Amino acid sequence: MRNVKLKAVLRQIITDEKGERMNCKEYRFSIEQNAIPMDSFIRRFHFDEKDRELLVATERFLVEMITIEAGIQYREDGTVSVVTLGKRFDELSNLVAESGNLLLAYSMECFAMEFLSKSYEKMNEMVFRETGKWMGEYHFWGTDNSEEIRRILEAFQNLFITQTDGMLRPLKSVIFAADYKEKKEESGCHNCEQCNNVTCSFRNIIKKQNPKRKPGYPTSSKGAVYSYGISRIMGHDRKE
Repeated sequence: MRNVKLKAVLRQIITDEKGERMNCKEYRFSIEQNAIPMDSFIRRFHFDEKDRELLVATERFLVEMITIEAGIQYREDGTVSVVTLGKRFDELSNLVAESGNLLLAYSMECFAMEFLSKSYEKMNEMVFRETGKWMGEYHFWGTDNSEEIRRILEAFQNLFITQTDGMLRPLKSVIFAADYKEKKEESGCHNCEQCNNVTCSFRNIIKKQNPKRKPGYPTSSKGAVYSYGISRIMGHDRKE
């Protein structure tokens, strides 16, 4: 159970609209302090060394405050997974954004991505413990999967995730499906060349190439490409 504590808190059998019986399990866990190597975190997200003290304090605070909630629906041909950082993270993020502290807001966004990444990794390990197989490539659901999302959220009502106007709330919530794979080498997102999580145990490349700059998003003086969330924090793409 490296760097992550996990406890299954609910198990139930449900029947979907096709009459197929599926095993659903819910989990609650937290990320341990120092689970994210700070040296690589600073390099990955283009922080300065002088930001280390703030980053260490931010990680310690989030580790204490955030409980990750997840659900896995075990089907015959694969899994559907739900994971969220919860409403509390949204509330904290909004408070920081309103304060105008862009560095802290950006660091929280980065830690959110890392927490979710660690969650995918741990959930994959839990699938293996449950089934003896790994989750294959992750297929994240979006607006084209509204009906499927509605049904899966009904199956995991205890997670208190809702879908409004095509968006999941809490905002740091994702749903993804995956087929079963026999080998660990075949599991995971299969996007290692574009992924910054160099500590992921499912990573299958030795050297990461520099990601291409995405059009339409702001960059720092160091060339860091900010995500949509950071773009909104920095005042870009606001509706008039």
